[in-house]
Amino acid sequence: MPTVVTETQFEGLFKEKLGEHYKRALTIFTQYGKLLSWDVANVLLHAVDKGKVEDVLAELEKHWEKHLQSQHPEIRGTVEDRLLGVNKTRTMFLQICQNVLQLQPA
Repeated sequence: MPTVVTETQFEGLFKEKLGEHYKRALTIFTQYGKLLSWDVANVLLHAVDKGKVEDVLAELEKHWEKHLQSQHPEIRGTVEDRLLGVNKTRTMFLQICQNVLQLQPA
């Protein structure tokens, strides 16, 4: 099972760092659920460092509305497109890292 970030850990990591964006980020973190908690925390940590919090939150919200809100919490983010064989949630996190945060592979 992937690493899970609890709400208490999320608060400790982000309440001060996100300031006015904290409540919005907490809503997203809660919506995405425990299966995606590490991924959300990871991109937000990078977003804080890069000054791209607003951009990352917008991408996460857009993906939630389009792909995740109808998925059951126990499978949220694990669903693959049957036709293409692609997990749109994993792809979205990669796109955030590459396109929004401009992170390069090590």
